[in-house]
Amino acid sequence: MRDLCILIPIYNDWESLAILLGALNNIATQKDLRLHMVVVDDGSTIAPPKWDLHQLDHIVALDVVSLIRNLGHQRAIAMGLAVISGMQINTPVIVMDGDGEDQPADVFLLLTQHDQSPDEIIFAQRAKRSEGRLFRVFYFFFKVFFQFLVGKKITFGNFCLIPAGQLRRVAHLQELWNHFAAGIMHSSMSWKIVPTTRGTRLTGKSHMNPVALVLHGLSAISVYIEIVYVRLLFLAFGLILFDVLSFIALIYIRFGTPLAIPGWATSVAVGLTVMMVQAVLFLALLSFVVLSYRSGKMFIPAVDYKDYLLNIEHIKP
Repeated sequence: MRDLCILIPIYNDWESLAILLGALNNIATQKDLRLHMVVVDDGSTIAPPKWDLHQLDHIVALDVVSLIRNLGHQRAIAMGLAVISGMQINTPVIVMDGDGEDQPADVFLLLTQHDQSPDEIIFAQRAKRSEGRLFRVFYFFFKVFFQFLVGKKITFGNFCLIPAGQLRRVAHLQELWNHFAAGIMHSSMSWKIVPTTRGTRLTGKSHMNPVALVLHGLSAISVYIEIVYVRLLFLAFGLILFDVLSFIALIYIRFGTPLAIPGWATSVAVGLTVMMVQAVLFLALLSFVVLSYRSGKMFIPAVDYKDYLLNIEHIKP
């Protein structure tokens, strides 16, 4: 029998979680797995149910990690990984959502890939998505914007398997506090992807909406703030160089050719001056933001997680 730890962040989706635990127990029964469940209660406003694991014979333990306030999906994952790292659990860790969109059957698929690449983090890539059209449009533009600013593609979410030997390193990544997947990408750790199909929500409504998706995207981009800064720096310098060359061309046209029209040169000069001033101010503001970020204290989940930890409830059959 094989041991596996599964981390699930939850915000009020207790009904979905109960269904998901049953489905995971069925998979564990078929594949001869022993599951240690770690559920992170991200400041839920609905009280969790009384858990009875007697019907779930392949779930050997359930730890409910309650946070002192709502931190958001990504930070709840970081908190859970920090807690598991502190438990010194020597098993692979699966990170998945509690609403059923990460399908329980794909857990064994991740394990199979893990056996082939035991030192790599295995991410599930959604080959087919099930969200509405508006969400898919926003998600498409997020990926385009991310690639433009960062220079990399992000094609996967949180559903993944973390090898036991890599867990402590992952829990010490400061980038996890903003965005889990982007944090792994930004690190020097080795990872690979396996295609899966996104499932449908078990019950209730999704907490993700266009506003939440924009915030989620900005969190991912913030992990690469220094790379974004350098790319925008080059863009601003390119704009300034364009202004300088345009001034030279303007002077040449105004005084070296008969093409100039009265008033035309002055209007263009004013426009170029405004553009240059804006580029310089943008550079100064961006530089101060990045310097402030680099000089601030970084939040290391494995070190600082106790500041947001309310309590841990250990539930056994």
